[in-house]
Amino acid sequence: MEDGKVIRKKVIIADTEEPEAKETHKLFSEDIKMLVTSMIHKDKSSFARVSFLRGSDWAEGIVPGGRIEKSEGFSKEEINKLEDYLIGEEGMILKQAKGVNPIRNLFGI
Repeated sequence: MEDGKVIRKKVIIADTEEPEAKETHKLFSEDIKMLVTSMIHKDKSSFARVSFLRGSDWAEGIVPGGRIEKSEGFSKEEINKLEDYLIGEEGMILKQAKGVNPIRNLFGI
């Protein structure tokens, strides 16, 4: 976080305790990478954009609010779990976003 880079984190939205749902388990247990921008200030509000990446699948959301605005390749159930994750981890995500320095990131410092 100190180097000003976009925050990256692996996110797992799997319910790994369900052996009878092998197809679902397989689908949700893949690594999903999360990218967090710095804080964005617009129209007297502040928020951070969050992207989830899994191969060619992607989803973009915002915090606070915890909603996915655009996505491709994720199922409706997965989108619901990603939104639950955004809501549950909102404080941690906003803290990380406040630590991102976009100027350092721009110049690779």
